[in-house]
Amino acid sequence: MYKLEVIDQNLRIFGLAWLGKVSPEEVQEVNDKLASYLTELNIDEFDLLVDMSEITVLLPATQKEIVKHQEWLLQNGMQRAAVVVNSSIAKLQLKRTARESNHAKEFHFDTVKQALGFLKEVQTLKI
Repeated sequence: MYKLEVIDQNLRIFGLAWLGKVSPEEVQEVNDKLASYLTELNIDEFDLLVDMSEITVLLPATQKEIVKHQEWLLQNGMQRAAVVVNSSIAKLQLKRTARESNHAKEFHFDTVKQALGFLKEVQTLKI
């Protein structure tokens, strides 16, 4: 399961929460839904707050789709991903998927508040 939302349209920040066991099909659904948002809102660059605090481990098939998802995000204008992750196993998996997708714009945080604060601050500073 997942939840995708526009957190701040002016700052071009989207929120994605992965909930429970995530299927490979749901990863593609997120890409499709986000593509619709980007077109509808005429956005070509954006930041993404990813809440993975409920995820302890990703299934291998889902992890492969996450690599493709990260590549898709980068190709479609993602500037930064602020990821909330608590599980040490999930953190290791994310580091591996980031390596595989050449995703060097991922930053990890302990809370949603910290992650959102980071994204708002870098938008203000235009980093």
